Amino acid sequence: MAAGPMRQRLSMRSLSGFTLIELIITMVVIAVLTAIAIPNYTAYIQRSNRSEARSALLEGATWMERWRTQTGVYGDTTATPTVAPAAFPFAQVPATGTAKYTIAAPTIAAAGIGYLITATPVGAMAADPCGAFSINETGQRLPAAPAYCWSR
Repeated sequence: MAAGPMRQRLSMRSLSGFTLIELIITMVVIAVLTAIAIPNYTAYIQRSNRSEARSALLEGATWMERWRTQTGVYGDTTATPTVAPAAFPFAQVPATGTAKYTIAAPTIAAAGIGYLITATPVGAMAADPCGAFSINETGQRLPAAPAYCWSR
């Protein structure tokens, strides 16, 4: 008993694989998911880098307060109160590897009574809409706007 032509067509069709329409639909779904995922991932990485820079600034401010407690001035010594302490341990974020932010030595106010520490974005972060972050001896955080820059 020989298989009929209908049975041969069904068995050939089941072995032929995916249709062109199925492949196109799959590619469109992948393209849409990619178009959504990549910008979200990029924004996540930027927020992470900003957070690390803010953390380094706050650590730097804490370090400066400890320095003032030990020396009496924010500057290097009482003889040179407007020179940033040579021992200031922060230079870039992250501390090793490719810099996302550079941290300038603190700018010391007249008579060593204040400071300003600034983290400036470099490399891939240079175009970040938040720009540079700064903090001074009173804890004032700059830039103040947009508000999300310091909050997330």
